[in-house]
Amino acid sequence: MNPKLKLAGRAAVVGAISVSERFRSPTVTHRDQVPISGAHVTAEWLTSVLCRDTPGAAVVDVDFPGGSSGTSERVAIRVTYNEAGTAAGLPRHVFTKATKSFRQRLMLGCAEVLHGETRFYTGLRDKSTLEAPQGYWGKVDPVSWRSIAVMEDIAATKGAKFWEPTNAFTREQITDLVGELARLHAPLWGDPAIVKLNTPADYIANTSKFLDIRKRCEVGMRRARDVIPPTLLGRHDRLFEATVRSMDIAAYQMPRTLLHGDCHAGQTYVTDTGKMGIGDWQVIQQGGWAFDFAYLVNSGCEPDDRRQWQDSLIREYITALRKLGGPVIGFDDAMLAYRQQSFWPYAAWVFTIGRAPYQPKMQPVDFCLAVVRRTAAAIDDLDSLAAIGMNP
Repeated sequence: MNPKLKLAGRAAVVGAISVSERFRSPTVTHRDQVPISGAHVTAEWLTSVLCRDTPGAAVVDVDFPGGSSGTSERVAIRVTYNEAGTAAGLPRHVFTKATKSFRQRLMLGCAEVLHGETRFYTGLRDKSTLEAPQGYWGKVDPVSWRSIAVMEDIAATKGAKFWEPTNAFTREQITDLVGELARLHAPLWGDPAIVKLNTPADYIANTSKFLDIRKRCEVGMRRARDVIPPTLLGRHDRLFEATVRSMDIAAYQMPRTLLHGDCHAGQTYVTDTGKMGIGDWQVIQQGGWAFDFAYLVNSGCEPDDRRQWQDSLIREYITALRKLGGPVIGFDDAMLAYRQQSFWPYAAWVFTIGRAPYQPKMQPVDFCLAVVRRTAAAIDDLDSLAAIGMNP
């Protein structure tokens, strides 16, 4: 079947279910059921999720202090247990991410990332010692594309504040985060547990089936033209072709490890002790390490800082990777990989600011402009087109 027709059929089914839920939302009492959002969970459902390994424990009360909506519906939950649950120290501060709206389900479902956080928190999180939320449960309904992940509310447990991309990392913060990437990548380098995950090449191919990414990047370049180097303006087709080639390199020409997959500055947080961490594990993939590294460094560092720090950050990463049991990577090879992987950090955000009316507003305009400015400068500075064998 034609992929677009297949997606249209899925969209019709998901849309019909979404409409029906406005009139009658499903009641959930067991963890195998998927609620519309965190605000629709019940004490019975949370008992099934959080108390499943603690005999006699039960959730007796649930409170919802707040939430937000973007590419997913986010809800903070405060949980009260009976005596057995309290004595066991079960989590009282949890956080849910769910696909409540039709647009959220369509966006994440068509991109094949609905299962991302479920897979990370239930099968991969414990393989790494990185600073990231603990996960408690995840489930996807394959028909409606409802999904939910239940995790630690780090704002409550660690005083965490998520980073706003308009702010730039300090040298100490980006050093900390580069070390976190090494703690993610080293233990899962070539791990059999990642072999069923999509690659960066799969991600852009899947997304392109239902969104004209090339066109949205062209529109985004026009909207962000004031922050893009003159040498790149008007070259949207060239940059998109380079992005696809770069993602192919990450997928097929580099050894594979577990990738965060969407490792921009806005996915990071700082705890009340000053420790940097990484959240939002929706888009986990398998592929080359530099895909994450370039996205993190280029999106979060001011261009002048990045130019000054990039060599030492690469050295710090490859040293930490080796010490944590990962492979030995030479500096020259690492620098080439970094240059080659500098396209998606730009494309992802110029695509975001170039969104069509039917797409959810994933990020504020000022966030987009800040990241596009930094990532476009990196492509220009690093001569990234030459790094992937394309004439500038």
